[in-house]
Amino acid sequence: MEKSNRCLISVAMITKNEEHNLDRALGSIKPYVDEIIVVDTGSTDKSVEIARKYTDKIYFYEWHDDFSAARNYSLQFPTCEWVLIYDADEEVREDFAGIREFLEKLPDDVNTVYLPTLNYLDWDLKKTEIASTARVFRNGTVKYENIIHNQAIYKGKIVEAPFTIYHYGYIWTRKLRRKKYERTRNLIIRLLEEGKDMPSQERAYYLCQLYKTELIGGNKYELYPIVEEVMNIIQKDQKMPAIAFEVLFMHALDLNAKGFRHKSRELLKFLLKVEPKNPDPYYGLLAVEEAEKSYDKIIEYGEEFLKRIEYVEKNPQEFSWTITAIKYTPMAHTLLALAYLRKKDLKNFRRHFEKIFDRSKLTSGEVQRLANAILKTVVEVDDEVFAEIVGELEALLAILKEFGVAINVIDIVERIVKLNLKFNVDLLRPFLKGHFGELLFERLKDGKDKLIEYIFGKNEEEWGQKIEQLGLEALIFFYENVPDDNVSKLRVLSKLRKSENQVIKGITHGLIADTYLAKANFKLALEYYKSAAEVLPEISRFIKPILDDLKTKLDPTVEGVFHELKRFYLENKELMMEVLKQFSKEELSKLYLISDTDFAKYVSAVNIWKADKKKSAELLESIMNKDEFPFLEHRYAKLFEDSSDQTDLAKAYEYHLKALKKNAALGDIALGIFKFDNFYPAENFGNKSDEIVWVGNISEKHSGLGVISPLRVWRKTEEYYYVQPFHIDEAISVYKERSKNYNLPVLEIKKEDILKVLSDVSFSDTKLLENDERYRNLLRSVAVELEISQVEDSRNVVSFEFVNISQDFSSLVKNFESGVLFYFVPEFGNHDDLVWHYPIFRFIRTKKQIESELKRLGVKTVKHYMLTGPLRAVIYEK
Repeated sequence: MEKSNRCLISVAMITKNEEHNLDRALGSIKPYVDEIIVVDTGSTDKSVEIARKYTDKIYFYEWHDDFSAARNYSLQFPTCEWVLIYDADEEVREDFAGIREFLEKLPDDVNTVYLPTLNYLDWDLKKTEIASTARVFRNGTVKYENIIHNQAIYKGKIVEAPFTIYHYGYIWTRKLRRKKYERTRNLIIRLLEEGKDMPSQERAYYLCQLYKTELIGGNKYELYPIVEEVMNIIQKDQKMPAIAFEVLFMHALDLNAKGFRHKSRELLKFLLKVEPKNPDPYYGLLAVEEAEKSYDKIIEYGEEFLKRIEYVEKNPQEFSWTITAIKYTPMAHTLLALAYLRKKDLKNFRRHFEKIFDRSKLTSGEVQRLANAILKTVVEVDDEVFAEIVGELEALLAILKEFGVAINVIDIVERIVKLNLKFNVDLLRPFLKGHFGELLFERLKDGKDKLIEYIFGKNEEEWGQKIEQLGLEALIFFYENVPDDNVSKLRVLSKLRKSENQVIKGITHGLIADTYLAKANFKLALEYYKSAAEVLPEISRFIKPILDDLKTKLDPTVEGVFHELKRFYLENKELMMEVLKQFSKEELSKLYLISDTDFAKYVSAVNIWKADKKKSAELLESIMNKDEFPFLEHRYAKLFEDSSDQTDLAKAYEYHLKALKKNAALGDIALGIFKFDNFYPAENFGNKSDEIVWVGNISEKHSGLGVISPLRVWRKTEEYYYVQPFHIDEAISVYKERSKNYNLPVLEIKKEDILKVLSDVSFSDTKLLENDERYRNLLRSVAVELEISQVEDSRNVVSFEFVNISQDFSSLVKNFESGVLFYFVPEFGNHDDLVWHYPIFRFIRTKKQIESELKRLGVKTVKHYMLTGPLRAVIYEK
């Protein structure tokens, strides 16, 4: 618009080394003002040269670390009616044009005009804050005070105007950020130290400026003491400076993030009483309720927040308080959309979903956070709701691709496949990474099974190399799972027969022979069977019966060598389970998405059973040929072991028993020697109505050596925990004798532990209860040091096993005046603790149970010790 001849508006600016900003600032303001005053405070760059392009009214002032002094110096030069305080890191736009007409129409009693300042907080100009501050004054009616964050002191009537100034001063390089932080912090601290007698509200103002400065510097540990002092001032004065609202709001968000939701909610409601029109507290309350999953409250506060933000955006001049939460608007829409989704209100879900991804407000990092929040909820909704929001999911993926954001879409794919939904699978491609992702995408497109490609690669060259790398199990798996009509199968086997690995070479000859036998090519079959036996003599015993059968009759239905070889080499193993540990566990848990084979389902079930027992059970149940998996019932049992439900624990026992009967090798998982034969002499002890606390196969971590049952249940009574089957005393003796030939795990008893306990006894002689060389040597070394004699008829006993093996304490108390009893207690929440699995143990007792039993038998003195790991000890004296 054309300016009148009247000298209406002067700009007053102080500047130093702002060559990167000045063109933008002065070029944008010049069309709307009559006069530009620039006071330079010591620039060493081209600031002055640039300023001369826009004004000849340039003055110089020596900098004294005092912003107010420099600002007041600049105010002596304007000649127009009104003065606009303007900085080099600011800009105005076309919407500023109306300010002249606005000022011309103001009555004479108005001295000060508040303008909204929109602060950009990031390089993408997407994060913003807004506040209305005193920026335009009648000439000669304003002065500034304080050396930093100088405050305008003015009088007369105030009005607000909707002409926005855009501020870039919070966008810094790392170097500039550090420089500005150090300069500002030092000035504020100096001001606070020198002005110890300043009014409390002024002190609160500068403490809040210090808080914001420490945020810039990243010194979060400085923030709480500052807030505490500010809050003390507010409570004492019963009022606060405007800036404190912003600081207390940020503090409330910190409290919520730390989990102090009650204190956060309390503070936010206080802020609402102080300034009911400000949207920020509503966002804070929205965040608190989101943390507590209170969906009705999320909706209440979220809708109110957005309504108030809309008012702020239309009337920014009314808000002298900084509106901080405006940058959280996309998150507010996200939380509202998800709250409505949880309540199955799809209409309102869509209303907010459409407003989340405003490209003008979001960075890629924010898009990722919002998308993750959405997907986390989406995968939890029921199938009916999920099917209804497919369109939104497609829109979300398109947006994420546009922003270049990577997310994990596997759970989404799983639901799409499960529900057989129509979906634009091409939208999934950018998010399906790596070999697995590529195969999953192909599977979605062509529906073909991708198991072999996943494990071995895409072509026969890769297949052979992978088999060489993965070993014998991979070869057996490959032969069993690649169809015979696959022309590449025989070519791969032909290459592998030249392997340097003799086992692979010999087995491959045998498998090629099987292939030719099935094709009725008896000549080649016989040649390869014979060469297999020559390369790997140990398989001759499997080949001889085939050769004998073929001498009788050349019959292509004669069973080849494959199944015998598989049984021989994999008798105690789950096929490929050890080999597949080289692959990603996350991918293996989703293998069923790229393959419908029983094997893929089994592998996925095994890899997710701890994280998702329900899904694992579903996958195991969906296996068609269960007999092909000799460890399947064992895996079923594992699903129920960790439960506290008695029905589940009873199921675990039944499945373990079925597993052992189906696969005798499970009788000795650790050693692979003593197969399950269900012959483990035991006493009829305990009651099946007693509570079960543990069920498992002890041979996973130890071995019953063929005399103690691998299947164990621990039950609980008031007096002790006990095992079933309850193995007899002779089983313990036989076990101990056998165990000398094997290197099995032992529960460690350290010399230092024995020394610690025996140092507290008063007797001079003792007897070791167990006839065990290991215990005897441990006790001997300690007894010599403590000058305690080992006497066969001593009335003082030391035992390392009695508490964990024997039921009745009465014989011990009757035969010995005093005793030291070492024993072991498991970590009760840990199903894998070795104490549960220790074969010879028949009892577990707690400190309280032992003390109760000893006192029942008339023992006067009992002292307990908590020793290394699961080891405990008790001293008793009659």
